[in-house]
Amino acid sequence: MTPGATSDRSLLLIPVLIGAGWAGTVALSPRLGPAIYAAPALAALLAVLALVLAGAAAARPVGLALLLVIVLAGLNVAFDPRQEGEVGLTPQNALKLMAWLFLATVTLLQARRFLWMLRDPMLALAGLHVVLATVSAAWSLAPLYTLVNGIGLIGYLGLACLVAVRLPERAALRVMAGSLFALIGGGLVVGNLVPDMGWIPPSHGEPQWRFQGVSGQPNVYAQQAGYLLTLAVCARRERHLTRGAFLACLVVALAAILLSNSRTTLLACLLAWALVALRERGRLRVLAVPLAAAAVLALLAVSLGGLAGLDGVFGGLTRSGSASELTTLTGRTEIWAVAADLIAQRPLLGWGYNGTEQLIADSVPTTFYGSHVNTHNMSLQLVLGLGVLGALPGLGFVAGLLWRLLRSPDPTRDQVTLLMVVSGLSEAPIFIMPALQNLVVFSVLARDASWRVRPPPRAGREGAAP
Repeated sequence: MTPGATSDRSLLLIPVLIGAGWAGTVALSPRLGPAIYAAPALAALLAVLALVLAGAAAARPVGLALLLVIVLAGLNVAFDPRQEGEVGLTPQNALKLMAWLFLATVTLLQARRFLWMLRDPMLALAGLHVVLATVSAAWSLAPLYTLVNGIGLIGYLGLACLVAVRLPERAALRVMAGSLFALIGGGLVVGNLVPDMGWIPPSHGEPQWRFQGVSGQPNVYAQQAGYLLTLAVCARRERHLTRGAFLACLVVALAAILLSNSRTTLLACLLAWALVALRERGRLRVLAVPLAAAAVLALLAVSLGGLAGLDGVFGGLTRSGSASELTTLTGRTEIWAVAADLIAQRPLLGWGYNGTEQLIADSVPTTFYGSHVNTHNMSLQLVLGLGVLGALPGLGFVAGLLWRLLRSPDPTRDQVTLLMVVSGLSEAPIFIMPALQNLVVFSVLARDASWRVRPPPRAGREGAAP
């Protein structure tokens, strides 16, 4: 028998010794109760987590991939939904704080790997936006909460940059789509097994049942499903997903969006998909003339009093059955007016990033029914939080993405951009707080920068090739 074979067999003694030690502990420690039986599973879980975190801290591809799974599929589960205006250290907020601190620390430790990418103007503007959001804690109405959210943004931008330079595009898209599939698909299963958690009953202004899965809010669940659909389409277009995997993602995403009854997200997803697909086939210009003619006819009909029969025509498209839900965008125009007044009070630097929940709640009329955690508009929310001056970097990288959409098309980047912009007309996903949408948008920005900027000789871009 060779020495190597003897060494291999001796390794089998490790689990035997661990099992014997655990059995002895159980026998000798009856006072510890039933919890002792979970000790091996807990120890194994902690050991795996430690290995993942160590790999991520060293920016190893496997560690970063597993960290993506934890962030996308884990941090977006709302096991402890907070109340509107609540900025205290709830168990869920504490978990996010620990994760964001770790991500921010990894960002600082591994910054040398991706700092060269900041020579790309759009990524540099995103970085400046993150810095201003963090610094706005100095004048925020909820300074500690703003600071924590700024740390989260730093972590998400850093993770996106590390993924861009250390993971191949194929691996990154598959991991992100798979993580969202687990989050949305798991939400469908758990939410239906536990209806009290998964379904929101009818209320004033919401006459229908709406599904929220494990995300804590139907619109949030729909937006997450929208990004699953978009990333799955992008991955399939580049042949990174098999047809079966793509169809599974598509069915789960559409089912989640339809059950959540979010028509805005469905429209944004389908519109982004259709525009990119038509452009790729060279048919977008052919449709431009009839679409423009239809828009002119619609404006003419409105000017001639065509709104008179709007309830009969569009009532069926709304949850309440009233066309006023369309004309007021489900009450959003009312909250936009409030936001405009608040912006006028602090026009330059705003009220602080994600520090305006209670301010909006105290400012809306008592007759307002609906969610007032934010302004439900991407641009308004950004200006409210950071002011006109502070909003310039954020608006700048969004405008830059749209400019590149026109001047240097890229299907993956452009479909994510269109989803963000269209949904941003009635929601404020990337400018509310660090969330899934931020990580996805930062990822396409970093991916674009890794291809546009020539790296220094020792940058180590072994994972950046598509």
